[in-house]
This record gives sequence, structure tokens and C-alpha cells, in this order.
Amino acid sequence: MGASLFIGWNDNGQRESNFQRTGGFVNGSYWDAFGDLLDAVFLPEHPKLHEVIKSEEGEYLKFYSFVELDKEDFNKAVKLIRDYLVKQQTPTEWQKMAELVWEEVAEPYIIQDERYQPD
Repeated sequence: MGASLFIGWNDNGQRESNFQRTGGFVNGSYWDAFGDLLDAVFLPEHPKLHEVIKSEEGEYLKFYSFVELDKEDFNKAVKLIRDYLVKQQTPTEWQKMAELVWEEVAEPYIIQDERYQPD
């Protein structure tokens, strides 16, 4: 299974694929765990954010995109994910996998985005 994470726009006005891998570190299980994290964070109270971030998902490729979020929603999404991860008292292995993807794959690119505002 392939996976792509789109954070922002490149200099040509195109979506910048900050991460793209079809195996290795982020295998399908880790990517599925990350998708479940996004579901847990956004579906209950923020379905519109969920719809924007997880709108591009196919059978063999999964795309998670922060590109279409304005500055306010971008930072809100980051805060919600971080808050959710901090509140996990005894995370399952699956949740640990999702957290690893967030911390080692997504977040390094998130904090480089021009929309990002540290707390």
C-alpha cells in the first residue's frame, strides 16, 4: 500500500508531497493506525476538518492532506492532534504506531509550514 502526506503548496502552486513511501518505516499498518488517529481526533466533534484532511483515500493509496486548511484550521488541527496524543493514558500498540507516524513523519513537515504557529 502506498501513502502520501501533503502538507502545503510548493513554489509552483502545486501540492507539496512531503512524504511518499510504499514500504519500509511506514508500512500499511502504521499508515492505517495514523488514519485511525485522524478519525478519533476529528470525527466526533470536527467532521469538516476530517473531511478535508482524509478526503483523498483510495483502495491502494491513502492520501492525508493539510493543504486546503487555512492558517486557523491548520493550527487547530495540529493542536487537536497533539492534545489527543497527550491525553492518552495507556495507549495501545496501535495508538503508539499512529503517534510514531505523527511525530516522525508528519510533524517535522507541519512545523516547517508557513501557516504553523507554535503554542
